Amino acid sequence: MGTAEATQEATAHRAALMRAMPVTRMLDYGMDHWDATHLFNAPVERPWHEVAAELADAQLARAQAAAARGDVETAVACFRRAAAALIFAQMAFNADNATKRALYKRLVEAYQAAADLDTELRVERLSIPFKGSHCTAWLVRPRADRPGPAVVIVGGQSGWGPAYHRQAEALARRGLSTVLLEAPGQGETRMSGGLHLDGNVDQVFSATLDAVSARTGYNGPYGVWGNSFGGLLAARAAVHDDRFGACCVNGADARPEPRPFRTAREQAQALLGVGTDEEVAAALRTLWLDPSVDRMSAALLVLHGGLDPLVTLDQQKVFLDLSERSTLRVWEDGEHTIYNHSAERTEFVGDWFRARLGPG
Repeated sequence: MGTAEATQEATAHRAALMRAMPVTRMLDYGMDHWDATHLFNAPVERPWHEVAAELADAQLARAQAAAARGDVETAVACFRRAAAALIFAQMAFNADNATKRALYKRLVEAYQAAADLDTELRVERLSIPFKGSHCTAWLVRPRADRPGPAVVIVGGQSGWGPAYHRQAEALARRGLSTVLLEAPGQGETRMSGGLHLDGNVDQVFSATLDAVSARTGYNGPYGVWGNSFGGLLAARAAVHDDRFGACCVNGADARPEPRPFRTAREQAQALLGVGTDEEVAAALRTLWLDPSVDRMSAALLVLHGGLDPLVTLDQQKVFLDLSERSTLRVWEDGEHTIYNHSAERTEFVGDWFRARLGPG
């Protein structure tokens, strides 16, 4: 490949990364604003993951210095900002490789370091037994002695686990606990546990509720909140387990098909553990929901962004017929999963869950 062709390919790759990871998404996941804009505007010749990792290194250095002098609040904040930067570092790779695995390991270590020092929240790692392996989850709770309602949060093809810590913080302020679940095909569950997504995913959510009940003594009702493709998983969970009393679907398609974009194709294949578009299509069909046969007893909230380039309003409206208690909220200028109104979105959903599950 000649120099011109290599430059053109690098530019196209960078453009794809910028579409998948806009600044609004970085801020939603907890990156510092300066870090987010610095990464987004980095020269194309600088590898995305290296720039993001350097930003994480700087935050880690700040965290360690703060911890050493006893400023634990600053240390916790910096460890979490480092974890957020590493989320976007590893996201540069769709398929698993040594670099992605190493970056994800660092991400988990940074998130755990914050958990170890946090004086406001209880954050503990859970291992959910499933199919001879395990799914990773993080239980985030207010520091209260009594057990309270819990909301399971799940992401999609590229945003997992610690990416949704800010949502967990918002729920904790409302007296609710959160389980940041990495379902089969996601995060450590895939990279360490070797599990990929299939039609049995509903059982993972039920196993998660069992684990939370055993750990906390709380027996429900529970909430479930799915972001992007995870919205479909959340809806399926509520359809198949009536312990879920409230379900939020944020930016999902009830009947997904393989997408023509390289990034989406590679992410779907990694998620499902398959190698062709035909296999992706077949696997996705096992996850489809049909309101004529699939019903949930839970209250349902569907969120849609009017400028979402991935999911249409008609695709989202299918979910509304799954529940007799369904509500639609549209942000006309909203991006995918409402990144650009993340504070308002999270507050709205947090209030909605509290109203339906009750405070802790």
